[in-house]
Amino acid sequence: MTLQVPQLATSAYMVFFISKESKLLTTITGVGGVIVLTIGIGATLLLYKFTYGHPELRILGMAIALFLGMWLSRVLVIGPLGFLLGFVVAVSQSVGEEIPSPELLVRGLLWLWVALAYAIALTVVLNLLFLPDTLQTAAHRPKPKSLLVADAFTNPAHVHFALKVTFAAMFCYILYEAIDWSGIHTAFITCTFIALESTEATLYKGTLRIVGCVIGGALALFSIVFLIPHMETIASLVVLVACAAAIAGWVATGSERINYAGLQIAFAFFYSIFQGYAPDTDLDNVRNRVVGILFGLIVTGFVFRYIWPERTIDRLRGALRQVLLQLAKLLVIASPQTAVKEAKPKAQALVAEISRELEQAQRQAELTGFEIGEAQAGDRGSLGNLEATLSRAEHMLKLATSLTTDSAWTEWQQLPPDAQHAESELRNAIAKRVERAAASDEREDAGANLSTAFARWTEITQALQPKNSRVGLVSQIVTEVQ
Repeated sequence: MTLQVPQLATSAYMVFFISKESKLLTTITGVGGVIVLTIGIGATLLLYKFTYGHPELRILGMAIALFLGMWLSRVLVIGPLGFLLGFVVAVSQSVGEEIPSPELLVRGLLWLWVALAYAIALTVVLNLLFLPDTLQTAAHRPKPKSLLVADAFTNPAHVHFALKVTFAAMFCYILYEAIDWSGIHTAFITCTFIALESTEATLYKGTLRIVGCVIGGALALFSIVFLIPHMETIASLVVLVACAAAIAGWVATGSERINYAGLQIAFAFFYSIFQGYAPDTDLDNVRNRVVGILFGLIVTGFVFRYIWPERTIDRLRGALRQVLLQLAKLLVIASPQTAVKEAKPKAQALVAEISRELEQAQRQAELTGFEIGEAQAGDRGSLGNLEATLSRAEHMLKLATSLTTDSAWTEWQQLPPDAQHAESELRNAIAKRVERAAASDEREDAGANLSTAFARWTEITQALQPKNSRVGLVSQIVTEVQ
């Protein structure tokens, strides 16, 4: 406010957007965000060489930039960076007709870089200073091997998501320009921001978004009517914004049932309260911005509900299938043909990867209860089976992890060759059974092969003296699979 940096509402929301659950992730997102922001501003300046004064080209450029940004938000490991790139280019293109000269346009874009970059930098610094350390949690998370997710080019859901966001945002943009009501331009911004989240529990989250918008708008309206007329200094505004941000932040750090409402409270409050660099009691801006946000929510909810809807139970199936396939790989790592020093790090990496996949599956299982609407036939029964399978997978991971400890590897090396081969064959039979469960393939030969391998392994291990703890662990895994 002192330096009259524009786009203060977007700057304030960046704090919520960049803040993550750990210092490391916040720092990586922040540094990457500044880099992507710089690339985005450069790209939009270059794009304006061809689109300035040509609305038909500018609309096409906005749609392409928005599609690429939304697609990257799904396929990049750090999705917010892809979103930021598309958002900066699309939004900066959307204001082209409102700026009378190219010089003012360039100055405005460079100020936009400042507005976002300093907010990102402050967020990173304050998180580094005050966010608690989470080293133990971070240590168990695998480091990504690629910048892209595994199904970046094979999963059509990523393209569908990008197309849905682009359609919703461009529909809002063309409509409010056609009726000459640019005051509701927050509809375009809303479509991009709220669609950053994946589309599970769309209707439930849509409800949270509307509730958060109403609360944030009500807080802004109350502030403009009763508080701002009595404010004379920036200090008083700081106190007001701090109180509202604290409420929104408290809600945003809650459970999946309420946290998205916190982001929407902040979004609606910031875009309503920051109307200039002096106290402003004009309620038209609040009305327009809240109407724009609600309009964007309705359009996005409608598009995501009826065009290529992504159902949470389908995402749960996919996550659980991945968990089972990874578990099958973990079970067969120890073999007579593989040296322990080679197998051990592979097993540790797989355990970390499976743990991450299980977290995703658990999250999807929680979100299935949030979906509102008519459940398809058999969904409820299917959900019960999936949750039971997820519980068994968690227990099996604990057992399989016990086979990768130092003592378990020592016991493996102490087994005689025939016992190693028998156990390896048994674990291969178990892995095949798990793979068929992932593919929903219940053939009789899978159980027969497992029974044969189990009988041979039991016969050999009964002669072992003394027996080691691996025998009990393998027996438990067989029981769990059966």
